[in-house]
Amino acid sequence: MIQDDFVYGSAEGSDDKILACAKNIESSVYVIINAAEKLQDDIIRLWGMAERQRQQVVRKDLAELQGTVKRLLSETNVQINGAGFVVAPNVLADTRLHLEWWRDGIKAGHVIPLKVNLDEGGDTFYDYPNMPWFYKPKSEGVGHVIGPYVDMMGVDMYICTFSLPIVYDGQFIGIAGADVPLNNLEAVVTPHLVEQHQPLILVNDDLRVIASNTSRYLVGEFFKPFAHSSSQSYYYIELGHSVESWRLVCLNHYSP
Repeated sequence: MIQDDFVYGSAEGSDDKILACAKNIESSVYVIINAAEKLQDDIIRLWGMAERQRQQVVRKDLAELQGTVKRLLSETNVQINGAGFVVAPNVLADTRLHLEWWRDGIKAGHVIPLKVNLDEGGDTFYDYPNMPWFYKPKSEGVGHVIGPYVDMMGVDMYICTFSLPIVYDGQFIGIAGADVPLNNLEAVVTPHLVEQHQPLILVNDDLRVIASNTSRYLVGEFFKPFAHSSSQSYYYIELGHSVESWRLVCLNHYSP
């Protein structure tokens, strides 16, 4: 995808202000990751309690997570609209597939469970084991941010999903996750971008635009390096934490 007549490199030698911008984006996004980490801790605690009591875990053992999710959804500095635990197949004693996931309700302070079709023979089966936000943390053992995408059979909106793998006693038992509507994520990230005079584009691992400070690149579009002339160069800065797949693209010799 990258053509030879473009400068495409790392952050070495880049402007300190741009590096600081990338760090500020990391810090702002980390509040969302932190919400998933709190869920991760609670899930491990509840799972351990259930196993010690009866050597197996069932759906009702996870009901207490609702209180944790409700608290996270009410925190104004965490721009999430849904969160919970998506259980690995065949690890619960009383069902093969299960989600403990809640969303913002219509009334302030209320949460509602996410209801999806888990009938594997149904036309609208919600095949979460084969969704990237589930299988990537499982296979790689690290957190991931998937999106932006439209979850047609779930929340039916343009979102990014932050997910962390959960391992108990050496066994993968599922993921802790949080959904962030893309417009909420923009509100967290864009203020850092608009402080900079250089055109900046935040992209995911597919080079899809998450946020930008130039009208040339709209949210959800693909950043296309080959669309620039040979006199236009760019470099990128890779973000850390659990958004290591994101890059801040910095354009040079460019007019929006």
